[in-house]
Amino acid sequence: MTMKASDWLKAHPVEAVTLSPEASLPEAATRFLEHPEVRDIYVIDADGQVCGHLGFRRLAGLLLAHLRPTHSRRQLVERVTTGVVREHMDDHVLCMQPDERISEVFHHHMERRVEDIPVVDADRRLLGVIRVADLLRQAIDRRD
Repeated sequence: MTMKASDWLKAHPVEAVTLSPEASLPEAATRFLEHPEVRDIYVIDADGQVCGHLGFRRLAGLLLAHLRPTHSRRQLVERVTTGVVREHMDDHVLCMQPDERISEVFHHHMERRVEDIPVVDADRRLLGVIRVADLLRQAIDRRD
């Protein structure tokens, strides 16, 4: 796909779901439930910069750990997990710049098994999100 990220965002606007690093895990779960199509929540610091990411699968694993058997110390610790988003988010967020071509960075995102690709400006402020599902939908439509 030769389209730049900024062009995609204009043609396919998606509301990015964000939270503060101090939001509780139940607050994060509520945001996911309010937006069932969302698989990634972006954590935005006080300066408006992307500082982390919390995936649906990770959050569900934390909040539903009591339903799983415990076989390891990590699983035992996860059973008593509380706290705020900052303590559980992934702070290594792979982002795109608006002038990058989707084809140039897509494979990096797929290797990390992410479902959304955040697009940020030079100051790491979130401009929008490119959903892999939307890319797939467009690829299918082009084949028909």
